[in-house]
Amino acid sequence: MIFTDAHERTLDGKNRIQIPSEYRNGLDPEVDGDAFYLCPGERKNTLSLCPSKRFEERVRALRTSHIAGDESLAFEQVFYSLVSRLEMDKQGRMVLPERQLAMVNLGKEITLAGANERIDLWRTSEYKEFIEANFEQRWHKLQRFLRMAGSEWEDKT
Repeated sequence: MIFTDAHERTLDGKNRIQIPSEYRNGLDPEVDGDAFYLCPGERKNTLSLCPSKRFEERVRALRTSHIAGDESLAFEQVFYSLVSRLEMDKQGRMVLPERQLAMVNLGKEITLAGANERIDLWRTSEYKEFIEANFEQRWHKLQRFLRMAGSEWEDKT
C-alpha cells in the first residue's frame, strides 16, 4: 500500500492512537502484514509506522551484519532497541510506547502523514510548519518529480 494524505489525531490517556480507516482498509495482510513497526523517523522529532512485512523486507536488505566496525554495530544497537512491534485493536487503535514518544517529544496532538510505504508521526504544530515552509520552497522540484519517469529523472539530477 502507498500511504498518502495526512490525519490529525489526539493521543488518549493510555497513549493510544487510531489509525485512519483508509490506511487500515488498504492494508493487504499477505503483502503488508498484520502489524506495524514503530521506529525512529527520518526527520528529527518524528516516528514512523511501517507495515510489518515491509519493515522486515527493508531490514533484510540492510545487511549491516556484513559491515565491520563500530558504525554498523552502533546503528544496530541504537536503531533496533528503539523499534517496537505494534498491533491494532478491533477499533484500529494502537498503544504508542512512552519511551519513543518521550524521545521525540511528540506531545498529544499528532499528525499521521502518509510517506509512501510508511506513515510518519509528527507533532501537529511541527508538521504544519514543515509543510508550509517546504511546499512553497520546493514546489518546482515536486513538479519535476511528478513529470519525469524514473530513468529520465536519474539522468538529469
